[in-house]
Amino acid sequence: MQTPGLHRYSLAVAALALILIITGAVVTGTQPATPGPATPEQQIHQWFAAAVGLLTIGLAFRLARAAGQPGLRKLGWAAVVLVVVQAAIGMLAPSAGMIYAGFVHAILAQLFFGLTVAIAVVTSGEWSAPAEQIEDQMRPPMPTLANITLAMVLVQITLGAAVRHKVMGAISHIGFAIVVALVALLLGMCVLHQAPQHRRLRPSAVRLMVIVGVQVFLGFGAFILKLMMAETDLAVVIVTAAHVTTAALVLGSTVMLDLELHRYMKAGVPHRAGARPTVAS
Repeated sequence: MQTPGLHRYSLAVAALALILIITGAVVTGTQPATPGPATPEQQIHQWFAAAVGLLTIGLAFRLARAAGQPGLRKLGWAAVVLVVVQAAIGMLAPSAGMIYAGFVHAILAQLFFGLTVAIAVVTSGEWSAPAEQIEDQMRPPMPTLANITLAMVLVQITLGAAVRHKVMGAISHIGFAIVVALVALLLGMCVLHQAPQHRRLRPSAVRLMVIVGVQVFLGFGAFILKLMMAETDLAVVIVTAAHVTTAALVLGSTVMLDLELHRYMKAGVPHRAGARPTVAS
């Protein structure tokens, strides 16, 4: 059984991981063209990275001691591994010749945030309570659609990191963003159709749809500003950092909805005309 303290601790780690992504986006937008002494933005990012690293080690030990479940222990130590790899790559990123280090560093930061969100979800009191299940009348099943959406979000995040770190151009990222947004909105609408009153699934679906809409708006805003201004201009840095932050929130919301669909949806008969989804007793 999970404790409120462990859940709050995992929420704090996830919140700091999000702040770390924000400061990292600012560093990427403001860093000088040539390596030099650490800027104030880089120092702040490093301080948050150190705090996240220490708290993640503590989280792993707390999960190993309090969870009593091998799966949760593995999640905790997976988070530690990501932190260690992140730290190593972060030190290489400013070095000459490591043109892909920043790109990989940005992707792993998003993966780490998604993992901390997953830990926060499964350590909540709601997760250990009896599940209010819904018959899944979709084909393909809703959890499968959620898995596909999550995979597409991860691909889109990878494309976005490649654009920001000059690994590739923006055309593929922009085109795929439209596809991901449509799939995420479809997932949200399907959840609202099948579970219109569910106290967990409905809020998660609405949250994902809203954040995806904001993300699309910020993405096009960042693209237009970069056409009009230098990448280091304050307006561009702010909008781009907001876009990166919202991308993390899209990932976190998708992870949350994916986990909840696997927990609360049970296999049911295909939907028939006039039939209504029912809540399992």
